[in-house]
Amino acid sequence: MVMETKIIPVQAGVGAAYLVVAEDRFFLVDTGSPGKEKKILKAITSRGLKPESLSFIFLTHTHYDHAGSAAFLKEATGAKIIVQASEAGKLATGYSGTPDGTNPLFKGISYLGKRFKSPLNMYEPVNPDVVFEEKLDLKEYGINGYIIHTPGHTSGSSSLILRTKAIVGDTMFHWGKFIYPPFANDEATLIKSWEKLLNLQVDTYFPAHGKPLVKDKVVKVYEKMMKSRV
Repeated sequence: MVMETKIIPVQAGVGAAYLVVAEDRFFLVDTGSPGKEKKILKAITSRGLKPESLSFIFLTHTHYDHAGSAAFLKEATGAKIIVQASEAGKLATGYSGTPDGTNPLFKGISYLGKRFKSPLNMYEPVNPDVVFEEKLDLKEYGINGYIIHTPGHTSGSSSLILRTKAIVGDTMFHWGKFIYPPFANDEATLIKSWEKLLNLQVDTYFPAHGKPLVKDKVVKVYEKMMKSRV
């Protein structure tokens, strides 16, 4: 009998990390903001799991609110960190920069963040252990799933696919009225990544900001967005 995979959000700053328990293994997607490591460790131990048994830490991208506690958690658990190749250097320097805005409000926020080099973009650097390009099969970790490159929000943004579920980082949002990300460095590429995700046999998307999204809702936003671009 196959045990149900549990995808557990852990609020770790402005966004969520995800603790995923799959059969007899468990792993972490993102690590939240700096200083949130104890909350994440508690989420692990409170479920009777041992931190040293953590299979791996996958970072959807290297912004401070996703990679901020990565260095501490790597040392505390011994787990390998997985990241897409184009963001390995950012993780190693502990600085990700401010992304571009996708609407007038967030373009203004982006401008200010870039001009004043907000310390929010900084965190303790750490070297990744596993770097991939387009796809990483997780079979070697005993997980029936894979990671794919879904750039646009950042150059290395990536998503983890578990059968009909996808953990997508900031490639999608569910933050108030925002489903289409308010920040993205390359919107044309982001739209292609949405198309890639919508073409998978996935019924639920788990963003770092907000509640899970059902596919039908994402499709409606995508179709509306495409009409507005014609």
